[in-house]
Amino acid sequence: MVRYVTALVTALACTPSVGMPQGSVVIRNVTVIPMTGTGPAAHQSVVVRDRRIAEVGPSAEVTVPDGASVVDGTGKYLIPGLFEMHAHTSKTRGSALGLYVVHGVTTIRDQGSEHAEVLRWRREIRDGSRVGPRMFIAGPYLESLRNIQRMRRDPPESRVEPFERARIPIGSPADARRVIDSLSALELDHFKVRTVQDSATYLALARAAHAHGKRLVGHYVAASPALFLEAGQDGVEHGFPLSFDSLPRDRRMAFWRELAKRDVGVVPTLVTVVESGFRPLSYYQALVADTTGATHPLRPYVSKFMVLDWREQVEEVTPQRRAALERAWPSWLRQVREMREAGVRIMAGSDVAVLNVFPGLSLHEELRLFVDSVGMSPMEALASATRKPAEWLGVADSVGTIAPGKVADLVLLDADPLANIDNTRRISAVVLRGKLFRQGDLDALRAAVRAMPDIRTNDWVR
Repeated sequence: MVRYVTALVTALACTPSVGMPQGSVVIRNVTVIPMTGTGPAAHQSVVVRDRRIAEVGPSAEVTVPDGASVVDGTGKYLIPGLFEMHAHTSKTRGSALGLYVVHGVTTIRDQGSEHAEVLRWRREIRDGSRVGPRMFIAGPYLESLRNIQRMRRDPPESRVEPFERARIPIGSPADARRVIDSLSALELDHFKVRTVQDSATYLALARAAHAHGKRLVGHYVAASPALFLEAGQDGVEHGFPLSFDSLPRDRRMAFWRELAKRDVGVVPTLVTVVESGFRPLSYYQALVADTTGATHPLRPYVSKFMVLDWREQVEEVTPQRRAALERAWPSWLRQVREMREAGVRIMAGSDVAVLNVFPGLSLHEELRLFVDSVGMSPMEALASATRKPAEWLGVADSVGTIAPGKVADLVLLDADPLANIDNTRRISAVVLRGKLFRQGDLDALRAAVRAMPDIRTNDWVR
């Protein structure tokens, strides 16, 4: 465990500081979509002072402070900053943190990385030496000893990820208690389980996490729905097994309603299936070979490590895998629709670092899938990436909605996202903890991401 406490390495060159702290910011004559339960309000002015929203009201009644930076919001729409609820920052590397901001993402939840470096990046963001979103971090993945032993059998040169730096093997209930006790001494927000040795170890993990006052989230690893409820796992990533299809609908609905009652957070990551599973193999091959953006406009902004990891993932793309995903897709969609019907808290996340899933941009794809494939309204989809994760993470008093006193994490859009959810991509400006990033600042931040060293050199090695 010493490695996870002391392995803070020499800092990378941080993203150049654009959008530096300024005086007051005023967004004038904008339509505010506050995500507080009320509808949009037109012709509003929003005053930002000392990193927080100082005032929201009709433009005719709001006084512009002397010396304020004024943004004309005429014909534009203001939403809270977006949450990305499933990212892997060690895989994307530090350069990706600026890319989130470019796409209006002001908070991310890291779901498995090398703890020392994500903690360092978070501290740099907090002290202003790096531009990036607020970070909630799980630290290392919790894995079954069996899975780590399998990974260790691979020749070192055949595997890209330095998995020993980001994954901890747990082989017994005693291991579970020891590891959770050790990790709880570190600065992390929750625990992420990916694989589990057996049911007794799973229960021990959950009990130890809860004894330390932290959530256990991650993959559905329980041997049964009853065991899942007994453990009290707090959140599920990606979805539930296809074996749930064998249950009568009324039993599934009863299980979903119990999840809603307990406020178990679910992050379906539907975009992962679509973008990493349903494209032609030739597209993926072209993507990893591309350096100019001809295949995808964000390809030149992907870290060297991520490209190498994607190349490894391309080797797993087979007709058989695609056929299996296509068979499973209707079941996964049905599960999410049923969970929505039962009132489960569904939150937006894209599993950033999976093949063809990009920091920032892919979250907007997830919102589109929530609307087009799940049946959410655009307002519901927006809530899944603003108010709902803020509530669930316990920060709704600060972020997730637009109201006086809240931290000023805001996204200014050129078109109405309630008319078309794709309009969340039409970003005119971003306010990140009170710092205004106009379009020119966002362009500069994007250029800074592309110029960072980890784009050219793999800096996450064994």
